[in-house]
Amino acid sequence: MAENELGGVADATQAPAPLTEKISGDKVKDIVAAIKEATDMPAFRLVIDPDRTPTLTETKFGGLPYWPVGQAYPRTPKGRPLMLLAQLDLADFGGDTRLPDHGLLQFFIDAEDDCSGMDFDDSTNQSGFRVVWHQEVDASVTAEQVEALDIPTSRMGLDEDYLGNPLAGEFALHVEPTICGMTIADGRFDKVFVDCCESLFGKEFVGGRTSCWDLLEDEDVDRLFDELKTPEPAHLVLGYPFFTQNDPRLGALMDEFDTLLLQIDSEGEPGSNRDRIIWGDVGIGGFFVNSEALRRGDFSRVLFNWDCY
Repeated sequence: MAENELGGVADATQAPAPLTEKISGDKVKDIVAAIKEATDMPAFRLVIDPDRTPTLTETKFGGLPYWPVGQAYPRTPKGRPLMLLAQLDLADFGGDTRLPDHGLLQFFIDAEDDCSGMDFDDSTNQSGFRVVWHQEVDASVTAEQVEALDIPTSRMGLDEDYLGNPLAGEFALHVEPTICGMTIADGRFDKVFVDCCESLFGKEFVGGRTSCWDLLEDEDVDRLFDELKTPEPAHLVLGYPFFTQNDPRLGALMDEFDTLLLQIDSEGEPGSNRDRIIWGDVGIGGFFVNSEALRRGDFSRVLFNWDCY
């Protein structure tokens, strides 16, 4: 039997010391390439067009929503009308089979609630937010008819009476196809990272370590973060989410809410100190849905979360 450092006999049953060797920094590029190969998927970026005012039925952030005459408008349990956060003309998304291919998809929030209608105890509770799919659009509906509903809109700007409104106005959008890979903020990232490291460096080297923090020096984790982060502002449909805090899809929620339906980032106006979009202290908001429910056009269970620095 081997002697231990103090000169005694080592216990053969003693657990081996945990592995501490880190992956060298020059291998980060290989890890990034492996993660991209494993996770890259088609997605859509939403890009603000500041030179155009959107119509009633276009893809846009904020403004006046399309709303059919005679249909009950979404309200909180206390009767407050919700505000349009975003509207997506599904025809703009190129027939992507993960999405319904027609109609308007709308996202509403409670602009009078300082949490924008997000429920910290149940992030799927749609009493303070709503996702609505209009399968058919009535072209005869006018802006004047919708205005007669007397509803809040983001055209009021960042008003202290509407602290839940992150939009400084109404914004027309371009829809741009892109390729999106998993960010380090995604709750599934550690497993993907470890799987890629085992493939690159062997299971024996990884030795049961479970995160990038175990296997990389801090400065290399920062490099990994920068290499995998979605270009800002990260307004996305599909793809992978980013969070300033933690992924809210804990436990079974991760499997259920496997698809990023919409993400809206904070964004400043170029060349000025003004904000176009601001979630709290420069945060980010997202809506998540189950992939099978999305294909069916079922938006009865959606998870809404926003967080900030």
